[in-house]
Amino acid sequence: MWTVNVDKAVDKRLKKIPEPEKSRIQQAIYDLEDKPDTLDIKPLVGRSGYRLKVGGWRLLLDIDSAEGKVFVYMLASRGDVYKK
Repeated sequence: MWTVNVDKAVDKRLKKIPEPEKSRIQQAIYDLEDKPDTLDIKPLVGRSGYRLKVGGWRLLLDIDSAEGKVFVYMLASRGDVYKK
């Protein structure tokens, strides 16, 4: 069982997303607790962290395997998430 922490900015952004995308993103966050290795999680290129694809949305994560913790720090659309 993993511990998942979600940044307040992610919660705020999630409230603005319409259904059914909102439910799919929420389910993906819940799935991080039980089975993160079955999700489409890949390391980011050019910076630290990981990304999780959920349809046209991306969740950016920090993963601490030794502690069993996941921190979700960004939620954005596919086209905007990787811009600095």
